[in-house]
Amino acid sequence: MTIAGIVLAAGASARMGRPKALLSVGGRPGVEVVTTSLLGAGCDPVIVVTGRHAREIREGADLARCRVVEHAGWAAGRTSSIQAGLSAVPGGAEAAVLALVDMPLVAPATIAALCAAWTAAAERPDVIVPRHAGRGGHPVLLAASLFTPIAALAPDAPLRDLLRSARRLDVDVDDPGVRIDLDTPADLRHLPPA
Repeated sequence: MTIAGIVLAAGASARMGRPKALLSVGGRPGVEVVTTSLLGAGCDPVIVVTGRHAREIREGADLARCRVVEHAGWAAGRTSSIQAGLSAVPGGAEAAVLALVDMPLVAPATIAALCAAWTAAAERPDVIVPRHAGRGGHPVLLAASLFTPIAALAPDAPLRDLLRSARRLDVDVDDPGVRIDLDTPADLRHLPPA
């Protein structure tokens, strides 16, 4: 069974003022933390979609175990970056875990729980969402059945609109990291000390 991992790291990081992919999380660039968690959960391949800060990320992080997709059209919208990542997923993949580089505090066990829920499901859902304290978060696991509908979306169309009608499985996790988004300098208070 093949479950790919996709890390969205293409944005401008305008509100942070520096590439979010390179924020230090426990002494390592956040993008490395996210990719290591995906690889540790058995995701293969792990695809990192870069854009505005492609050169800085390539020079500032070790992504040797990943496939890096430089998305020239990153400014068209987040969905365009998702589409770029999905286009690099091998044809035999059954699903992909879609992770956000600005949410590096997700516990590795959470990603493993999403993959385990996919493997164990008698009837495969379209999307699996981690839920902490009754609220959904990220990353999400997308079934291959969604890849073509996502590819057909406009580059700036919100993915959530498509997912509203999808067959969804929520997985409860004891992980506040699924709700912690590092968007602004004020959010850095959530980071562990280096």
